[in-house]
Amino acid sequence: MKIKEKIKIREIVPFLSLIAVILFFEIVTNGTLLTFKNMKLIFNQAFVLIIGSVACSFIVAQGDVDFSMGSMVGITAVCAAWVSQAAGGLALPAAMILGAVLGVINGILFVKFKIPSFVVTLSTLMILRGLTIFIAGGGSVSVPFSLYKYDSFPLKLVLCIVVILAATFCFNYTKLGKWSKAIGSGITAAHQSGVPVGKMRLFGYGLSAAMCGLCGFFNMVRAGSAATNTGNFFETDVLIALVLGGMPLSGGSTSKIRCAVIGSLTLAILINGMVCWNLNEKVQQGIKGIIFLIAVWLTFDKKNTSLIK
Repeated sequence: MKIKEKIKIREIVPFLSLIAVILFFEIVTNGTLLTFKNMKLIFNQAFVLIIGSVACSFIVAQGDVDFSMGSMVGITAVCAAWVSQAAGGLALPAAMILGAVLGVINGILFVKFKIPSFVVTLSTLMILRGLTIFIAGGGSVSVPFSLYKYDSFPLKLVLCIVVILAATFCFNYTKLGKWSKAIGSGITAAHQSGVPVGKMRLFGYGLSAAMCGLCGFFNMVRAGSAATNTGNFFETDVLIALVLGGMPLSGGSTSKIRCAVIGSLTLAILINGMVCWNLNEKVQQGIKGIIFLIAVWLTFDKKNTSLIK
């Protein structure tokens, strides 16, 4: 089979998977899945996942990974909750700025100190989770009622569309996207072509963490509080969503923003469908793990064995 034909098949598989998941759970749940009420619930579940996956695409396209996203969501949510008690209008900026700063620190440790990205982000995952527990006092921090208005379906829908369109434009038509994919395709060639590899990696981690701050804020207002477990396993869901959408974890030219969107919707529908099908949480985690393994096998570029730098 020719290379172009293989690429076309890989691009079609995520769409077919999304359709298959929808049809399967629509049947086994006796039509519960596609009711208007349940579709709104699916979107609310998919919203933060889409935002996080779209932002993380700039990191994954470079062949890197961020395991600290869940802890970023947790600590930004808790800090935003504390800020909101004094000045509600500053909660969102505080969450995003804190996230961006922490993301840049991740990038500096990776770029300047030459610590592998998976080591850096695994370490910050544990450090930030510990700080979150300390800041929250081992419990939760409540949010003023005035912020509940931001848990709005129209607001989140518009914001989601804006983020997707902006990221797609940057990814396809600006140097930010082209350079990210160039780094993933071959870091040596990218250096020789004049790509500022270090700055691009700092940008990727800063953007990803800032969007985690946005996700932390909306998680906070939806739940009415921020707790020590806010954002748990978020990084896992993001990675599963990306590979379900056809994003190769090895990065490179085949990386696309639509992978993040399709994969996030597929995962959100899968999770919701399993709940509607009355599967317990342990079974759900097992199914997600199996699907992740299969999706990585199908999308991983075997010619580029440097999966995580």
